[in-house]
Amino acid sequence: MGQMLFQMIRRNLKIFLKDKANIFFALLSPLIVLGLYVIFIGRMQTDGLLQALSEMGISGAEKEVRSFCDSWMLTGVMACACITVPLCACGVMIQDKMRGITADLLASPVPYWLPRAAYFCAVAAAGIVLSGIVLCICFIWLAFSGWALTVGEVFGCIGTMILSVLSSSGLLVLLTGFLKTEGAFTGVNIVFGTVVGFLIGAYMPIGSFPKGVQYVTLFFPGTYSAGLFRNLMMRGTADLLAEKTTAQFVEGLEKQFSMTFDFFGYEVHASAMAIVLAVTALVFIACNLVITFIRPRKKALLLNGK
Repeated sequence: MGQMLFQMIRRNLKIFLKDKANIFFALLSPLIVLGLYVIFIGRMQTDGLLQALSEMGISGAEKEVRSFCDSWMLTGVMACACITVPLCACGVMIQDKMRGITADLLASPVPYWLPRAAYFCAVAAAGIVLSGIVLCICFIWLAFSGWALTVGEVFGCIGTMILSVLSSSGLLVLLTGFLKTEGAFTGVNIVFGTVVGFLIGAYMPIGSFPKGVQYVTLFFPGTYSAGLFRNLMMRGTADLLAEKTTAQFVEGLEKQFSMTFDFFGYEVHASAMAIVLAVTALVFIACNLVITFIRPRKKALLLNGK
């Protein structure tokens, strides 16, 4: 059974990785975040912070401010990658439905839980591999802009990436299971890939949104993924900036750049974000298991005329 599962996972991964255009679109949202930052958002944020410091009579913190803004941008890149890569990897499920492969698997002696388990494992594996590559690029960027991460924070970023991919993979495999055609999946892919950057605060800090919109974003798991990445990637640069400015100024920046969340009056810190991600991953995986065991039973009842 384990060998069969491994072969199906390998087969799904090969189909996804063989399509280079699909990989490009999987990374398109992170690339958009990076492009917008390089073109104008980075300069706008850096100039705004330097002007605020100048009004406070503080100078000589240009490097720290730049590193802080770079770290914020890279957290958005990582959080987007942990969502869009698994989303595109779910396309294999739709292709199999359209080609009749899913129906053949249900009619075969293969255990009915095996295909969905293989899809989930392949989606999660693709997300971890490609997101891992993106994370390595982010570390290289930070090494040139101003490295301020500890060993613990590096491993924390890796753990956050894995947890984020598992959470988004569970949700996306669950949602994709209800889609029937490639057209529907393409529409969901385009809409989801477009709005995900706004929902998690990758294009602009969530604190810049109206209060109602902020509360909506807090019900999206990717928001907590981005917040956890911020607490890991930006903590060192925030501490360096505090040495050149004041602790009160940096504390205000942490709230402005969504390192903590206001959940209806309750302040959400990094530990709570990690718990939310872990719980959502378990819930979505459990929902997939429930559907996997319910659907075959419903089909059997229909075949028996009940």
